[in-house]
Amino acid sequence: MANIFYEQEPEIKRYEVVDTLPKLKRLGKRLQRLEEVSFDFETNSLRVYGPNSNLIIVCMTISWGDYNNYYIPLGHRRYEDFYRNVSHEDFLTYIAPAFEREDIRLICHKFDLHCLARLGVQINTRDLFDPMPALWLCDENDEKSLKSQAMKRLGIQATKFKEVVNSVPSYIKKEFGLKSNNKATFDLVLIDDGIEYALADSFNLWKLYVGVQEELEHEGMSKIMHKLYAPLTWTLFMMEEQGMCVDFDKLEIMQEEIKKDLEALEYEMIDLAGIDFKPSSSQQKYELLFGFRKSDTKGKDGKIRRAKVNEEIIANSFNFKPVSMTDGGVPSVDGSTLLTLSRMSFKDKRKQEGVQLAKLLLEYSRLSKLDTAFIGGLDDKIYDDGKVHPSINIVGTDSGRYSCNDPNLQQLPRPNENNKEYQVRDLYIGDIDPVTGKRKQIISVDFSNLEMRVLAHFSEDKNLLDMFERGLDTHGSTAVTMFELDCEAGEAKKLYPNLRQAAKTINFLLMYGGGAFTLYENLKNDPDSPIDLGEKHYLETYHVKSGKDVAQCYIDKYFDSYPGVTEFIRHQKKFAHRKGYVQTLLGRKRRLHNINSSNYKVAAYEERLSVNATVQGSAGDIAMSSQVRIDTDKRLEEMRCFMLMQIHDEILFECPEEHVEEAIPIIKRYMEHPFGDNVELNLPLIAEHGVGWSYQDAK
Repeated sequence: MANIFYEQEPEIKRYEVVDTLPKLKRLGKRLQRLEEVSFDFETNSLRVYGPNSNLIIVCMTISWGDYNNYYIPLGHRRYEDFYRNVSHEDFLTYIAPAFEREDIRLICHKFDLHCLARLGVQINTRDLFDPMPALWLCDENDEKSLKSQAMKRLGIQATKFKEVVNSVPSYIKKEFGLKSNNKATFDLVLIDDGIEYALADSFNLWKLYVGVQEELEHEGMSKIMHKLYAPLTWTLFMMEEQGMCVDFDKLEIMQEEIKKDLEALEYEMIDLAGIDFKPSSSQQKYELLFGFRKSDTKGKDGKIRRAKVNEEIIANSFNFKPVSMTDGGVPSVDGSTLLTLSRMSFKDKRKQEGVQLAKLLLEYSRLSKLDTAFIGGLDDKIYDDGKVHPSINIVGTDSGRYSCNDPNLQQLPRPNENNKEYQVRDLYIGDIDPVTGKRKQIISVDFSNLEMRVLAHFSEDKNLLDMFERGLDTHGSTAVTMFELDCEAGEAKKLYPNLRQAAKTINFLLMYGGGAFTLYENLKNDPDSPIDLGEKHYLETYHVKSGKDVAQCYIDKYFDSYPGVTEFIRHQKKFAHRKGYVQTLLGRKRRLHNINSSNYKVAAYEERLSVNATVQGSAGDIAMSSQVRIDTDKRLEEMRCFMLMQIHDEILFECPEEHVEEAIPIIKRYMEHPFGDNVELNLPLIAEHGVGWSYQDAK
């Protein structure tokens, strides 16, 4: 049905390569008269979010219809095209002024705004429109790429980037210092070979933009697009441009320490195993732990392929019974398996050494991931200005939350009191203030119990609302109720930390429709505070036969305690079955195309989504709306207090020390009233803050 809003199989009827000064001047004059235009860049790298001396912006393409498509060569490096490139000075003189106007709508991806910034273009308009969030609002289940959307809605089969760069001969790659098996970059592609691919992006953006206006209206999503997602493009662009400073001294120390610790773990594991092995090799791990011998296989040609087996490792195996098998028919050695082994106990010395090895393998895996993602691997993600400039994807998830990469600051490990040397949040510090020459402080402002408050708003559960009105610890209160603790809610975290953690798991898992088996497994496999509901005293207390039955008792007790939540979940599922979607606070839809599937598992999964999407999506609405409002505050700008990152329900800022006390209440006011006077919740939102010289200190 979506295709009725879009022109089918549109074609570029005219284009021009703007490779002379007269053409450039003529295009510049035409651009000055436009009210809206789409554009796209091709580069030799995706690292455009901050200063990058290795970046080459190869070309810019511009479109506003079938007969108006332009290719501006800027950085082609091969001899055949080198002298067709427009100079940087001429680009800034004749093309940049149109894109620096305040009264123009720019239709583009956020990536391409960064390309303008790298070229020195000052973007003054706030009228930005990226068709991708608009299309996502029309159906968040679609593939999230321009080419897939062009195929689905316009019926255009786009040329793949791989096909374009494969046109570069091996001798050219060699000439420019690349190995023959390296992929070429777009700067080595000839204009005539790459022009169709490059022009298609800006042309397709234009055609999708024209059609999506009608589809947004049809879906009832036009208001949320123009009021929230369009201005959010600018907010996230500025956050990405700002970046976060890295403390290089701390990083260097941390890199040395983790390298030593990984080496020490390797020596200790090899000593326990009695044989040299690679702890990063899944095959060697299952051979060592389980003595499993991989089977020979028969190829399509009927010939037997002999499996490569490490006989010496198998001979030294601990011979544990496999916990679970992978789809490939070999024992699993994932984190859950290692955790299970690490909790076993044997009288046999060799077996007990295997238990110790499983513990060490878990720690080695944790440190290796930490090193790759956030410590040793961080060097490659730092830009020329000494900062990381993460890419934030506004449509990175179906729930409405952001995704983040290079690096993924959404996944920074939480502080661990027992592991001070690897507090990676301590690596992120404020920038030097250009006015005072002093380093800025980090401000962390975090929504308190945001999703639980959203749940209380929708469910209108009296006990939940009372809990928030009295300022009680929600997870502590649930712990007291579920586990019948002899303390107040506020004391649970100190007196019964593992049970409060279990209550937190119960709160979130049941909020999102988890069942008894899932609750049992989640509590049992919690790496920090495991609780096995299958233990004897739990079974005897509830007079049941299994840990799953105990979990069901907790579920029943939970919903008895919060009847409004029970009714809300029932209503959400009923609404989803009838309408095929659910909505967030601001009316954004989450479509559940398979909610009425005859497959019970599929339908049950979408029933859980019907609750999850409304609560988590509304939390996203709140966080994003507050960011947009914060971004319009002139006083924060005057104080040089800048937004750095949103991490789940937390927003980070850097601010000169002398302005911190003034900035905090301004920020909190916007976060606690994210919609102004337009939308009110039936309970207050609370934002809590911390300040420090690093992200760690601010927490």
